[in-house]
Amino acid sequence: MALEDEDVLFCNDLRIQSRASIEEIDAVLDAILAPARLVQPIGSRLRSAQPDVGDEMALECAAAAGASAIAAMNTRDFEAVAAFGIDVLTPGAFFAKLKAMEA
Repeated sequence: MALEDEDVLFCNDLRIQSRASIEEIDAVLDAILAPARLVQPIGSRLRSAQPDVGDEMALECAAAAGASAIAAMNTRDFEAVAAFGIDVLTPGAFFAKLKAMEA
């Protein structure tokens, strides 16, 4: 999933729209991935919870990792995640939470 995020962040169109430099994107990725750990999706136990099949692996990995939150643009697709004790945050809210944790 990290490689997918990296591909999206480095997409020229998105990078130009965001006005972020490559160095800034690298810093964001470093901050996101620093506490990351490798997990295997837990299988099909949570698959029925997601309306978007493409988001199933994100939920499964978050649950397997014991994550407290998922950052996603499509927060509506993750409404069922609350039942698993996982918050769904927009990227802006996610970074605000990270910033608050640093203070």
